[in-house]
Amino acid sequence: MKVLFFLLCLLNVLFFFWKLHFGALTPSVEPVTNIPALLTVRERQLARRGAQISAYLDNAAAELQAKQVTDILQRLNPPQVVLVFKTSPHTPKPTGSDRQKTAIHHCYEAGPFSDQEALRRWASTEHLTVFKVANKSTMVSSDFQVYYPAGKDAEQTRINIMMLKAKGLNDVWPISDGDIKGAISLGVFNDRQRAMLFKNQLAEQGVKAEIRLRNKLRDELFIRFVGGQNAIFKNVGYTRVADIDCGNALK
Repeated sequence: MKVLFFLLCLLNVLFFFWKLHFGALTPSVEPVTNIPALLTVRERQLARRGAQISAYLDNAAAELQAKQVTDILQRLNPPQVVLVFKTSPHTPKPTGSDRQKTAIHHCYEAGPFSDQEALRRWASTEHLTVFKVANKSTMVSSDFQVYYPAGKDAEQTRINIMMLKAKGLNDVWPISDGDIKGAISLGVFNDRQRAMLFKNQLAEQGVKAEIRLRNKLRDELFIRFVGGQNAIFKNVGYTRVADIDCGNALK
């Protein structure tokens, strides 16, 4: 049996080398030829159509890419718009009367004036033909009053008056109203320096007096008129007021 087995193995080996010797295991190589493959009419039509579609898609993609690049550049660098206004040669030039109509005017108030005559003289000097006269009540400084401070009650006020008269101050009287009601007036002066001198004299007599400035309402004359935007007026104080204060003078 062993002899038979080895004999079969030997036969297989010999058969393998015999096949190898005659090229059974070598892959076959097809000969290279330059003859083009044959296409059917349908295949040729499909190939041409595919080439056209591919070219169209390539062009569309290139145009889309170029448009996107242009849009990005425009957003990064917006174009500068320059507006050029040309005057038509037929446009009429503004005349002197037109310039006068477009000039800006405002309402002014000037004063105060001592009387009607002073007001009219000033208006004539400034060549004002249309104006309005306005009466205004203004608070002005009147005089300086020297007084002795008020007592805590009427009895104290009576005692204070007696004390002041005993010191030789006969021209005294109690103040019956205002913010220092109950005080005792000792004198009234037109200027502060004289009032201070009298106060110091009272202090030497042992009287501690005070001074207050008294104001009063005074009617004063003002003039309202129309003037240019940059107008300058002389010899009187003036200010701009609401245009309605000049009434119809602005129309």
